Amino acid sequence: MQRSSLRRRRLSRWTLAAVLLPAAAWSAEARAEKPNRRGGQVEGMIGATACIPGRAPCRHDDSFIDGSTLPSFGAGAALAARPVRWFMLGVIYRYGMFNPSYEVSSGTNYRWAAQHTVGFLMRPILPVWRFDFGLNLAPSFARQVFRLDTSDRDRDFSQGFAMLVGPNIDVFVTERFFIGAGADFIFNTQKKVCSVRGGDRSCSTSPERRVAPTHQVLFGLRLGGTFG
Repeated sequence: MQRSSLRRRRLSRWTLAAVLLPAAAWSAEARAEKPNRRGGQVEGMIGATACIPGRAPCRHDDSFIDGSTLPSFGAGAALAARPVRWFMLGVIYRYGMFNPSYEVSSGTNYRWAAQHTVGFLMRPILPVWRFDFGLNLAPSFARQVFRLDTSDRDRDFSQGFAMLVGPNIDVFVTERFFIGAGADFIFNTQKKVCSVRGGDRSCSTSPERRVAPTHQVLFGLRLGGTFG
């Protein structure tokens, strides 16, 4: 009986060790792969864009100009520092194209359109497990250009202050690398629209062709990582 009891105690110890050791190893591995959210952060975005009516509409229906500013391709990047897990500061860039589909009575239509936006990024973040729930806030400089099909130099454009606001969600798949999705809304405040024709430039707050400035939304897939 004593030998049997001793054997059972030894077996119980070995069973307990067999259960606890893998659990401890898994716990150590999980801690080792815990997201590193401090230091530098670099990220890219690729997706699509759409027009939002601003000082200029996205749709015209009159005798002079008829058509729409349609969606197209968008991309961007950001480089920032995260001094704490829940906040980051840096620089953000967004490039959003438009597909202008217009019929103009003068016969001069638009070939393509795009907006460049560069801003000072401030992002509060709610870190939950491997997820980051963030909100982009970026006072920016934006330039929106509509190119005519007559020449590479002929264009209508606006430039000036813009405000970028957008939610995003990322999930860390390793200690440093994350994937996610997001949308950025860019609100342009420019009043003047400038036209370049044959090297001559003129600016007005009430242009004949009122295609710019519109607002813009970019949305798509996010990829990035932390370093340092």
